[in-house]
Amino acid sequence: MTSTANNPLGHILVPSDGSAGSLHAAAYAGALARLGNSKVTVLVVHDLDVYALHAEGLVAWPGSAGLSTLSHADIEAQVTERVSQPIFKKTLDALDQLAHPVVCDEIWGHVAETICSYAERNAVDLVVMGSRGRSAFASVMLGSTSAQVVHHAPCPVTVVR
Repeated sequence: MTSTANNPLGHILVPSDGSAGSLHAAAYAGALARLGNSKVTVLVVHDLDVYALHAEGLVAWPGSAGLSTLSHADIEAQVTERVSQPIFKKTLDALDQLAHPVVCDEIWGHVAETICSYAERNAVDLVVMGSRGRSAFASVMLGSTSAQVVHHAPCPVTVVR
């Protein structure tokens, strides 16, 4: 942890998927960061298993080739351009003005597990995340990400509704 006696929230992690819930959580994290003069990291985690649903033809981006015809590197490039960059922009807007530059990071992996391991590796003092993000179908199939993070994170977790 990077916390000190003067600032127990030295590093706040804000996982974001661009949903209304994650943007609301980002606004809350921004307020906390301003109060505590904290460093903030925005993390976007992409789960290849979720994108595999796209590859099966269940969902497709307008004007894009079916993901099943693309290499893993091509999928990552398309996701970074079409998904991550807009999420980062919306999340940075929700954080509002902060004293420190915000770090934006993007990782592939199972979402809850990746958030927890990222928090541990990067000395995060608090994770602030939304209570809902993905579709109801994905939540039922994959479990609640926020609940998994609450139970397995190496630091406190604030779930914002």
